[in-house]
Amino acid sequence: MLEIRFLPFLLVLTCAIIVERPITQIVWCGASIIYTREDETIPQFQGLEEEKTIFFITEAHQIYQSNGTVWNQIEGLFEDIQISPADSRVIFLFGQNGQKSYRTNDCGENFEEIDTNGFYGFRLNKMSWKWMLAFKKQQCDHFDMDCREPYNNQLFYSEDGAKTWLPSFKNCREASWDKIIEDITVPDERSIVLFSYENQTQLIYSDNFANYHTLMIGAQGYYQTTKYLFVLTSSSNGGYELHYGHSKLEEFSEKLVELPLQILKEYSYTVLDTENGRIYLSVSHYQQEQSITNVYISNQIGEDFQIVLTNNVRSTQDGNCDFEKLLGLTSTYVANTYDQRDQKDKSTVISFNGGKKWESIKAPKYDSEENVVECGGECSLHFVGRTESYRQTIYTVDQAPGIVLGVGNVGVFITQEQNTYMSADGGQNWIEVRKGSHVFEIADFGGVIVMAKDYEPTNEIIYSLDYGKTWKTKIIYDDLFMAQNLVTEASGTVRYFLIYGKTDKGEGIILKLDFSDIFSKECKSNLDYDIWNSKCIDGSQTKYFRKKENSECFNPKQMITKKIIEPCPCKREDWICAQGYVSQLEGGECLPIANISDYCEPGKTFFKTQGYIKLTQCLGGLDLGPIETQCPKSFNLNDILLYIIISAVFVFVILIGYVVVKRVLTAEEKSQNLNVNKYNQMEFQEDDEEDQQL
Repeated sequence: MLEIRFLPFLLVLTCAIIVERPITQIVWCGASIIYTREDETIPQFQGLEEEKTIFFITEAHQIYQSNGTVWNQIEGLFEDIQISPADSRVIFLFGQNGQKSYRTNDCGENFEEIDTNGFYGFRLNKMSWKWMLAFKKQQCDHFDMDCREPYNNQLFYSEDGAKTWLPSFKNCREASWDKIIEDITVPDERSIVLFSYENQTQLIYSDNFANYHTLMIGAQGYYQTTKYLFVLTSSSNGGYELHYGHSKLEEFSEKLVELPLQILKEYSYTVLDTENGRIYLSVSHYQQEQSITNVYISNQIGEDFQIVLTNNVRSTQDGNCDFEKLLGLTSTYVANTYDQRDQKDKSTVISFNGGKKWESIKAPKYDSEENVVECGGECSLHFVGRTESYRQTIYTVDQAPGIVLGVGNVGVFITQEQNTYMSADGGQNWIEVRKGSHVFEIADFGGVIVMAKDYEPTNEIIYSLDYGKTWKTKIIYDDLFMAQNLVTEASGTVRYFLIYGKTDKGEGIILKLDFSDIFSKECKSNLDYDIWNSKCIDGSQTKYFRKKENSECFNPKQMITKKIIEPCPCKREDWICAQGYVSQLEGGECLPIANISDYCEPGKTFFKTQGYIKLTQCLGGLDLGPIETQCPKSFNLNDILLYIIISAVFVFVILIGYVVVKRVLTAEEKSQNLNVNKYNQMEFQEDDEEDQQL
């Protein structure tokens, strides 16, 4: 069943499609940005067309395709839809339980049948849509120790977009394409494989699916980012160990992650982020309570891990943590932690400096009904995390820096009473948009924000064109339905949204909300734009250009988020202790561990350390760098001889003078002794006369 309705509601044109069962997945064919299932962002060289072809799959495993206002059902039952990260116009439709599978290279104008029978776990290559990886189950011999769960899979690869397959390594547990795609020295078809050979697990990489290079023996799992390759191994003390090295596999040299709390075992690891070379790790030290973790952060070269957050919330089902990076911003994170006292209640904290310092989120002064928010003492703003919600409840997009949406509550801890909040300045200040939980989406580089209730049936949306300062309500359908999600194309350049959910009859419903007529022009003048300043982070401040609140225009579709990065004045936090110095307290004075001597070339100047090294690119402000110091003057051999001669002459002259003076004084003393009686009376008389005169 497919029912289509066109419902013009004022400036927002709505097109509604009713299908038999609710929708589970939507794909935008021809998208200009692709978000992979591993949270990677892959820009595309096409996809600037306004009208995108949309595919969606329902709970009944049926796939529908739109071409403008025309929707068609594709024959067959399907398990999954995947879009090629190499070319967003290439879509793979994987059939269910032996049914036919298809590939389209032109967003559905033509389809070609592909071979997926018996295969599973498809991995699409980011450099070519023709390259694919997949697994098949092996029939294991009882005595084959390498062919055992979970290593009873054979790896296959395709060079023609899944039309034909060739066998590769046996006894595999996991395989993936190398994520280094910008280095031309790395082959596009390089794969990483974890398999068992001669009763040993091995992590290897191969450039031709046959010959390989071993990275590590004894690996239990791995995870690759564009900067690092992480490898999990068993520990001799009963837990696990995490090793890491350079993500370029030829340069991989494993190092052990050494945490400051060496007395604790590690039972699980989650790599949270690797921004600016820093490694963010969530580590569980408790075998029975792996939902409670500590967060550690390395320095910018992936070393010297420090604990920065305790009791972080982690899911034991999928390993996800309540730890979110605010996209579009630098080094800003939001996390949920368990209360230290009972390990049950949860609260939310935010960091503006890459996790080094965490603080409560400031609650808004007024709620959405303009009532004063009573929030004193430890009261603050909290958000539901991904471990509790079926969707991400802290929402940001790269194309709209500073715009943050979330579902949560004001109080001491997270509660069941949830409202919808927004920040337009990167999490520094918040407003309550509406009571209750909502689904939301951002488009036009933050110029259009749309929300809809998801806690009760609705037929309306609210939207803002001025970064949340004002909101308007629009009816979009003539019947109530339960909204499940609200989406737009990942680049944010299109001016329409899709909201989908289910009716009271259990049918699926998807509505297209077209905002193209909200404004009649695109922004062209610099007068339409303003500058928003982020906080100083890691010694620099980013200034973003974004449309003014009162500018009645759309951002250009080809717009690139413009930003200027400027250094900030240095503060104590921009300096760390130099080698040989230590600080007893965080942010305290760096003192030498022992006497430190500086080499000094005589007669010149040298830079004498104050005990600090600048960690960031800050400029001016507090200067704890080395101070230029004058070296003491040195003497060569000729200078020393001359000095000795001059000193000897000086001593000789002093001695001669001493002898002469002594002889003169001795002669005068003898003369005075001979005439003492003769002159005594006279002397006294002269004295008397002088006294009288005085």
